[in-house]
Amino acid sequence: MGLPPEYYKHRDGPWKLWVLRGKWSEELWHSVLELITEQPLSKHPQTVELPWPRHGGDDVRLYLKVFHADFGMRALKDLCRHSRAVRSMHQAAALRKFNFNVPFTLAAGEKREHGFLRKAFVLTLRVDGQSIPVLLKEHYLTASKLTLFDKRNGLKQLATEVRRLHELGFVHGDLLPTNILVSRTEGKVSRFFFMDNDRTRRYPKWMPQVLWRRNLVQLNRLPLPGITLQDRMRFLSHYLKLKRWGKNERRLVSWLEHKTRKRRKECDSVDASGSFRQLMRWDGQLT
Repeated sequence: MGLPPEYYKHRDGPWKLWVLRGKWSEELWHSVLELITEQPLSKHPQTVELPWPRHGGDDVRLYLKVFHADFGMRALKDLCRHSRAVRSMHQAAALRKFNFNVPFTLAAGEKREHGFLRKAFVLTLRVDGQSIPVLLKEHYLTASKLTLFDKRNGLKQLATEVRRLHELGFVHGDLLPTNILVSRTEGKVSRFFFMDNDRTRRYPKWMPQVLWRRNLVQLNRLPLPGITLQDRMRFLSHYLKLKRWGKNERRLVSWLEHKTRKRRKECDSVDASGSFRQLMRWDGQLT
């Protein structure tokens, strides 16, 4: 995995760092290191905000994501590969080359002892946007609801972007609606940002690709404010670029329903039997 040209690599004690040229300083590194030290051990990555003063202007809002050591087979695998933090930096750079919207990475780093990964981090600029569930809930519960045209246009725009992602060989590691941020211009959806790219991968085009279906299950799993079963079908129609469906498409829909029920039961501990329409109806709570 080659180093993106806009970054350079250096060491500071046990830390190996990949940092953006012209945007890194010892002062910033000390603030990052202090925040990393403050985070308690956790099985899951932790994200904290870091306001950073900018000369002659307001603070820049940075986000620091801290990864702790894995155990068992994952720890052994990490002996032979970069940390999730560094992989996130590489994947973000790869996605930007194809004009996908992702958080801009300022730095990534990893700390190892005898080759074993102990800690890692990735530092990104704040994205000015809201996650899909939060955006929909805001409009669902207020008088400023999304118009039918805006909602359907947003569904088409997102489906087209996800389709392009897959056509280029990318498969997102966790494409839940909570990991897609929406930015708006004059109240209308303008851009979708793919977040949490540490498990995103790009596969060769010649390789038979079925992993993209996993992303469709992830997108479909959560009930969302104002999103009906018909909306989900419209999204799939735009994704497949089809107005009429044949046997293969109907088989895909059946498979998606089966997998969605399974994931709702495994991840959300809900009774996934009965009406699929009722299962995917929003109950007023955000996961």
